[in-house]
Amino acid sequence: MIQARQLLERRLLLAAAAGVGLILAAAGSDFVIGSFWERHGMLTSLLGNLIVVGVTVAVVNQVLDGRDRRRWNLLAQTVLFALIQSARATWTGMLEVLELVEVHSGSVESLLEASKVALDTARVARAADALLADAQRRASLQRLTVALSDHASEVIAKWAPVMVSAKPYAEVLDRHVELAARLGWLSDVLAYNEPPEGQSPRERALARSSVASEHAERLGTDAWMHDQILATIALATALDYEAREDAYAIVPLEWWAQRTAGLAGNESPPAPLSKDPQP
Repeated sequence: MIQARQLLERRLLLAAAAGVGLILAAAGSDFVIGSFWERHGMLTSLLGNLIVVGVTVAVVNQVLDGRDRRRWNLLAQTVLFALIQSARATWTGMLEVLELVEVHSGSVESLLEASKVALDTARVARAADALLADAQRRASLQRLTVALSDHASEVIAKWAPVMVSAKPYAEVLDRHVELAARLGWLSDVLAYNEPPEGQSPRERALARSSVASEHAERLGTDAWMHDQILATIALATALDYEAREDAYAIVPLEWWAQRTAGLAGNESPPAPLSKDPQP
């Protein structure tokens, strides 16, 4: 998201620079072919107006885009934190059901060590093969994916209208929607092909009516599920850290510390908080 925003800013600045260049070129041309502009007054006026409009639009868009980002800063960070929680629950939960690592809540060191495991594709692949060969563990995977899919869908449904309306932050939401979709397909295929014990009539009806059920026989192979598990873990891990970086870029932790100190009436704010290192 940060890269996309920077690219947009560069484009707007280039457009403004190009407009200024055209104005200077037009002004300079007056000394070379001044008689042409004198004889074609209407064309001169039209070109002049177009150049001014182009430069104005570029500058105004830049100002409005910056104001848009500032207006949504705190809300965007709150939404990103909710999306991060969903992504982190996904990759840590998947690693635990694969019996690769146990992530201790609130421990930064444990989280970073676990993320290194998540990025070890060969190790995750072997663990996925072992899980898929065990019927009981497949059932655990199904219960986990259902829970994760429901939570991800709830977060997205809650915040999508807000994020889609804020252009600078709509792109990051799209990648989290992809993660939710992968979880949904994985859980729906498992629910259709391997109905759990005690499945209610409503759950059976939903499993039969899902779009995934149309392809369940073809997609429900061990090879397909193996790749889905790896892809889901890789995407969730990347989104966790990318969205985290975006969130702290929008509103730094230092701002929260200073704001809290000011509201609490403290004369001196606490020492700046540091962001945890990335894997």
